[in-house]
Amino acid sequence: MTLPWLTIFGVSLTLLAAATSLGMVLFPERWGRLEAWAYGGARRPWPVWALAGLLLALWILGAADFALRPDTGRTWAGWALVAGVPALWAVKSAALVFNPRGRAALSSVSDPTTWRWIGLTRLPIVGVLALLTWSS
Repeated sequence: MTLPWLTIFGVSLTLLAAATSLGMVLFPERWGRLEAWAYGGARRPWPVWALAGLLLALWILGAADFALRPDTGRTWAGWALVAGVPALWAVKSAALVFNPRGRAALSSVSDPTTWRWIGLTRLPIVGVLALLTWSS
């Protein structure tokens, strides 16, 4: 029996999105300091790279799980998780993670109201990821 890696990837991503969004809403001051720590310096701290590596490994396992499914087991939701999420990650990474101006803009947000607003606007993503995971 094989593990449902695409589901594991989807659930992990959904929980991470929920935790980060709620962190922004409930603890905006702490979240601002966390973002400044993660993105404010010239280099990313090792925990940021470790989390990115874990997500990448889960995505690779999920993509392999999806690719090995019979054609009837490949749903639009699975395609969205395997292809759509990485495409959006690439756009986000180009704009925020690997772009010095994007990192500076993100790490300079200090107003708690702004972090709460960002967290609230991200909450629908949690629902979309949950729906994609359930439907994949």
